Amino acid sequence: MRNITLWGIVVVVGLTGVSCAAGKRGLEDAPIITSATYQHTQYNGRNQPVEVKAAKEDVAPFVVTYFRSEEDWEHGLNGNLEPPSEVGDYYARVERPEGNGYRQGRPIKIEYHIQKAFITIAAEPVQRFLYDGKPKTITAVAEPPQDPSLVFSYFAHNGSVALPSPPAEKGVYRVTVVFSGNERYMGASRDIELLIE
Repeated sequence: MRNITLWGIVVVVGLTGVSCAAGKRGLEDAPIITSATYQHTQYNGRNQPVEVKAAKEDVAPFVVTYFRSEEDWEHGLNGNLEPPSEVGDYYARVERPEGNGYRQGRPIKIEYHIQKAFITIAAEPVQRFLYDGKPKTITAVAEPPQDPSLVFSYFAHNGSVALPSPPAEKGVYRVTVVFSGNERYMGASRDIELLIE
């Protein structure tokens, strides 16, 4: 009896006939993906890839493609290998190629959302001025700086109607600072106390 290999097929020749066996070694099933199939994060100005982990670490590198709609994901249209950075809804196709002793796995779909981030309105909570007859305005800034700019509304201490202009007379005032929000950041507001002494 002797073995002859022809084009990846082992042919065993014996006295009673010929038998064939596949020459390709057996591969293990692709490891299970352990990452969540629904993921979200907040905007930070950088590309943010989805997290993809498998039950075993020695798998071939994943191929991750990002789509802006589920329909594009299903049809493989308008995909992008670069992770997204902007606020929005995305669908990632995670392909598991054959390699390192594992079979190719079925693609995995991950629903991925980059949500608006929060800003901070930085300001001293109480801002004091000496009376000199001139209108007083407080100082506050958005961190990080944003467009549109912050909007300041001045109120008498217990008032509910905004004053037509910043106050000049002695007294205690409340200033509401508002950021209306934009395509990347949530809106925010903060109250500041203004004292003219």
